[in-house]
Amino acid sequence: MVEIFAIQLLSEEKYLEHKERLLSLLDRKRRERIMRFVFPDDAQRSLLGDLMIRSIIAQKLNIKDSRITFNLSVKGKPYLAGYPNLFFNVSHAGEWVVAAFSDYNIGIDVERIKKINYNVAELFFSKEENLNLNNLSGKEKLEYFFDLWTMKESYLKYTGKGLSEPLNSFTIKKSGKNFTLSHPTSNESVYLKQYEIDKGYKLAVCSEINNFDEQINRLNIEDCLIQMIND
Repeated sequence: MVEIFAIQLLSEEKYLEHKERLLSLLDRKRRERIMRFVFPDDAQRSLLGDLMIRSIIAQKLNIKDSRITFNLSVKGKPYLAGYPNLFFNVSHAGEWVVAAFSDYNIGIDVERIKKINYNVAELFFSKEENLNLNNLSGKEKLEYFFDLWTMKESYLKYTGKGLSEPLNSFTIKKSGKNFTLSHPTSNESVYLKQYEIDKGYKLAVCSEINNFDEQINRLNIEDCLIQMIND
């Protein structure tokens, strides 16, 4: 089963009020990394992502936060040391931090919809994707751009290849509410799903299995702190 979790950023006032308490739950290295951010929202997204991932892992595996150690794969994708069958991935944009968990490889991407220069599509989308995009206009075209962008990003995060694999080297196809991926050099089967998270956002997940939870598990900061406070 692919499970999706999401947490919304606190207001700047509330974040600053709780910042020291939240940071105290992290080790020195993680605190220093977060404190290097210039803008409060960037720091909060990183902090909430860290707390959310760790609290979910602690709950799922019934282990203390102090036992959670992450390593990097050869492709640079984080994984939980000692638990090769637990996969997770994180993304954040705007007011939201999201994560996907599964027993199989996964990737997730969330983006806030905003005005863009469609010349970006010419560079990063396949010919078929650009043809379909240019047949649209207005809001429908903008929405479709972010449908494609998030789906493609979720696939690259699934593979762990990042931009070493060009975005225009494969094609995302949409039929109704369903999405499929066509890759000219890979026969690997992957499954794509879009979730409704909030107005003005797009959320896409790429999975090795076609077994998605239907709903997003929406958390709050208290949900994320329970396991860690008791460590």
